[in-house]
Amino acid sequence: MKSVYDPASSTEKKAPSVIDISKSARNKLKARRYREAKELFQEGLEMEPDNPYLLSGMGDACRETEDFEGAEKCYAALLKSDGKNLFALRGLGDVYKRLNRHQDAIALWETYLKLRPQDKHVMTRIADSCKVLLQYERAEHAYRQILKIDPRDRFAMTGLADLQHRMGYDEKAIETYEKILKLDPDELHILTIVGKLCWRITDFQKAEKYFRHALTVDPDNPYALYGLGNCYRWHRQYEKALAIWIRILETSEGTQTLYVRMGDAYFHLNEHDQAYSCYNKALSFGYDPFATAGLICLYTVQKNITAAADKFDLLIRQSQQPAEQFDVLVKRFLRSDQGAEMKELFSFLIRNDRIKEDLRPAVEQRLVD
Repeated sequence: MKSVYDPASSTEKKAPSVIDISKSARNKLKARRYREAKELFQEGLEMEPDNPYLLSGMGDACRETEDFEGAEKCYAALLKSDGKNLFALRGLGDVYKRLNRHQDAIALWETYLKLRPQDKHVMTRIADSCKVLLQYERAEHAYRQILKIDPRDRFAMTGLADLQHRMGYDEKAIETYEKILKLDPDELHILTIVGKLCWRITDFQKAEKYFRHALTVDPDNPYALYGLGNCYRWHRQYEKALAIWIRILETSEGTQTLYVRMGDAYFHLNEHDQAYSCYNKALSFGYDPFATAGLICLYTVQKNITAAADKFDLLIRQSQQPAEQFDVLVKRFLRSDQGAEMKELFSFLIRNDRIKEDLRPAVEQRLVD
């Protein structure tokens, strides 16, 4: 008897082809549904283990899920059959970067650029890795090559500015960051960075301008608030500095450095209870020499010489370079016009034999200055 099966009218589904699986897996990858993407890529690779599209896709999915061993295996297999595969060269370089194998990453990306020399994204990767390896001249060259291709490339400008800052060229870094701000004057992160750099080169007026601009973008930005408060502190406008810094504590716990700065401001305003509270709050984060020095100065003003001496012992004991820490304390006393109180403390330490022999000459010299 003749079969009545008609393939054209059958409701049976055909098994998906490798191409269908690859397309579906790529869509999952683009949607960041990585687990599903990996399952589909694996299904396809079981059918065609050497398929370059499946291998590169699986490598990408493994890389995104931090399965670097799996990613490396896929990319390496692809490069074994096609040493010029751009996806594998770039992808394996990214894996090596994540594994801190920057030199290996750079080698792969340089091979990539021989095939596609104008890819500024890979050039940026090379520059960033060179910077990590402290190969600053090589990094700078890479960033400048990108800017020749695209003078408005923000990643290259940001990378170059950060590099200039690391190299100690703060004024050049400011100039580069300001080029970014011409493209977007309200770029908050850059505004706060430039403010801090201007502060470092003692251009306080310009620093204040950038911090104020940042606060028009984000009125509660802690970095801008801290920076603006520092500008007031520099001008000895301690009440204004504290009013700004207190705003930070409305939205965050604050930092050790912030509490030290607040302690110093309260100290200069003769608000000793508040200063004491801030210094101790700073020390609650862990030992801090500046908070300790602040307490020493505070105790001497209050004529609590014994407590000041105890904190002096702590300051010197905690430091690997006691002579330098001693100089920091002396400067702290003199900056606060506490020369007389400093000598009173040092005399007490000498009389009670609480000075290490290697520090004794320096202490005695301060008593006759």
